[in-house]
This record gives sequence, C-alpha cells and structure tokens, in this order.
Amino acid sequence: MTRTAVAPAPTDRAAPEPAFPGSLDELLAASGETARRLAGADQSAWNGRVVESTGPILGLAHWDGTLYLDDDEILAPLRHLYEHAGEKQPPATLVRYRESLATLLHEHAHFLGPSGSTQEAAREGFVKPGSRELEEGVTEAWAQDHLDEYIHRLGVDKVAPGIESVKAGGYYAAFVPAVRKLTTDLDSRNDLRRGEVLDQLNRQTAAGQLPLLVTLVYNSTRLPELEPPGADTRSRVESILRSGLDHLDTYELTAPSFATAKSLATADQLLDYLHQEIQSAESAYTFAPPHGNACTLPPPGASRHVPSPHQAALSGITPPTTASPPSATHSCSARPSHAAGSRALARNA
Repeated sequence: MTRTAVAPAPTDRAAPEPAFPGSLDELLAASGETARRLAGADQSAWNGRVVESTGPILGLAHWDGTLYLDDDEILAPLRHLYEHAGEKQPPATLVRYRESLATLLHEHAHFLGPSGSTQEAAREGFVKPGSRELEEGVTEAWAQDHLDEYIHRLGVDKVAPGIESVKAGGYYAAFVPAVRKLTTDLDSRNDLRRGEVLDQLNRQTAAGQLPLLVTLVYNSTRLPELEPPGADTRSRVESILRSGLDHLDTYELTAPSFATAKSLATADQLLDYLHQEIQSAESAYTFAPPHGNACTLPPPGASRHVPSPHQAALSGITPPTTASPPSATHSCSARPSHAAGSRALARNA
C-alpha cells in the first residue's frame, strides 16, 4: 500500500515548527521536514511518498525519493501509538514505538544533502569502496544521538508518555563504533564541539561524505601550510580511509558484540595508519639541512607509503614505523548487505 504523506516544502529553518501530528498520516507528513530542520540540512530528496512493505528490510530510502517502511515492524507500532494516544504503555510497547521512530529518522537522514545535491551523484558515490559503510555508520550514529529531540519536535512524548525513559537497540554494529571513533577524533583535532563532524557528514550525501572526511583529516594537520600544489597526500589519505572503511563490511553479519569489537579495533588501526602517513608527509617538508637555518624541500619520494588497514588485515603485515628523512633533525615550520541501488535498514543479524 502506498501512502502519499503530503510533505511540506522545505522552508527557512527559522520558521516556526508546525503543529504536532495527531495521527499516523500527519506524523509521516511532518517526518521529513522535521528531520531536515533537526539536521540543519539544506534539502531532502524525499518525494513525500511512503510505501508499506513487508520482508527483511525495515526501512529503505530509495534513490527515486520514495520511503519504504515495513508495515508490521514500523508502521503498525506507530498506528497503535496514535490509536492509544495518552495512555500509559508497558516498557516493551514503548520500545517498539521508539524503534519505529528511530528507523523513520534513520531513513530520512539518508535523503538529506546540501543545496544542489542530486540522488544520481549520491548513488554514484554510494557504490565506491568505503562509502556505504561510512554513510550507514554516520546515518545510524546521528539518528541515535538525535532521536530524543526528534521525538520531542514531533510531540510524540506527549502522545506516548514515558517514551523518552526507555532505550532501544541500534543497528550497524560493524559501522557505528568505527564512525564514532573517527569523528570524535576529528572533533578534537579540529577544535570542534563533540558531534560536529558527525553533524557535518550527516548533512552530506554519499557523494560528499568521503571527500569531506578527507578534508577534515588533512586540515587537522600542518600540511595545508607545507605542501605545494599538486601533492598527493590527500589521495593517499583517501585511499587509507576507503580501504579501512570498506574492511568493516567483513563484520556486518557477525554478532553485534563481535562486530563492535572489530569495528573499534579497525578504527584504532585506521587512525594509526593515518597518523603515520601524515607524520611522514609533514616530516618530508619540515626537516632542516645540516647547515643554515632555512628549510629545503626533500627529493621526490622522500615520504613513505603506509599499508592500508584493509591490506594489513588481509596480509597480516604490521605497518612500519615511519622514519624521518635521513637529514631530518627538527622542524623549522612555524596540523546486513542491502538491496542494490538503495539505502536500507535491515533487521539486526
């Protein structure tokens, strides 16, 4: 069954919030714009259509802008929520409500993007190595962090008393821990508030997320001041990130506890490789000659390549310790598988 949830057109984020929904249809109609405002995104690709589905996929943000939601697991609990508005419910029922709303927010987050972004470009970016793992990890982590505010903005806390006092399990245990570790590290390195990098990534489509992540890593170093135009450090950073994130796919269908541990271990390894690559590149431009005070650039090829986490995981190689160029003495520088072509939230393995 298809519902057309007459979604309001995107408006200025300073405009007042609409009245709280009083039915499932009103909730669905308000769900997309509320998610966009909450994220601070320029636009949403949602076309206002909701298709009731059945099967292993809980929710799916299709490339054509249609939102698919499982009738039994997502829409039925929300229908029950409004049929029993204001009534006290047992914790298990409140958890079902909460999980349904978490899926709704997760899928709407997939539709978000900057002004002028297209689903075509997002789809092209999504299939590149590491992009799916990054987008699903960012989307799920962001939705978990902002679910209470989403519930509050939709007025669901008034319809289902106590819904904010229960917790629901999340998804993508293989992706979320690594994404949290990477983004938290970049928050610190770029002197940003905690959660800012995750927010920025969530406002991008799959076409822009990885490039933004590369920029945030690069700008957290001294390389923008040191490297000449045309240096290839950014491409090496991108290769490390893509390989490391792509490797997380290995753990997607494993038990959540195992997937979480492996995700964190992969993130630690990835951060180590990034640090070594940056340290090598910085040292190549900041060593001092034996005599004199001026710095000179090293000969081509002075920086060393560090194996990606994916390469290391497959080969068992321990990455080398990056050494400074021979003449360096000090620095003289003054930082579950998804349906093809769609983003989906599947049942937890």
